[in-house]
Amino acid sequence: MRLTPTGRSVAGTAPATETIVLSKRHASFLAKMSNEINPAMPKAFGWPQAIRTILDRIEQSNIDLTAASSEYEIAQLAAGELRSKSRRRTAPRA
Repeated sequence: MRLTPTGRSVAGTAPATETIVLSKRHASFLAKMSNEINPAMPKAFGWPQAIRTILDRIEQSNIDLTAASSEYEIAQLAAGELRSKSRRRTAPRA
């Protein structure tokens, strides 16, 4: 699934347009997350908001993704770090 046609030309040398290729599974996840964030928001605006939320949460977590050399490694590194931080927050207090 392509969110933006790749054949379009945009103004400037550093356009702000990115092409994101999603599997059906990822598209379903974004649709669900978008609906949970704001059920009244149209899909055209909801998906970018969901993606921005994911990126913001990774940035706020201070996870260093520079060690990753592929998309798979980024996903594994981010998921592992977010899980460990979540466990630390929910660990029972003695």
